[in-house]
Amino acid sequence: MILNDNQKIYLGDRTITKLIFETLTNKISIEFDCVSIFATKHWIPEKSIDIDNCVIDFFDVKNYSLTPTGFIPNDFIVNIEMSNHKINIKTLGELYNPQSEQLDIIEGDLHIEFGRYNINY
Repeated sequence: MILNDNQKIYLGDRTITKLIFETLTNKISIEFDCVSIFATKHWIPEKSIDIDNCVIDFFDVKNYSLTPTGFIPNDFIVNIEMSNHKINIKTLGELYNPQSEQLDIIEGDLHIEFGRYNINY
């Protein structure tokens, strides 16, 4: 599924559950616990389509980054921006702190530059 010009996705209160890198095919897949697709001006829960365990595949990946180094995105999504074959997901996650020898919850970024995408449900 590809979003049309009227559709948007809502990822607030949601999380990334998997990141899959398929290096031979230049594909990155992101699994979310839930994705809501809506066509209204603002997200209205009753008027959206909720897709549990939704995977968005990004094909023809040209570049990607996960910052800061060592960051594991595994908590709430703070913000998402997608345009011109680029997506940036600001999310909470864990990063090892060598001083405390524990994992700290921090905010980080997943950035992907891609040729096309597909929403699987």
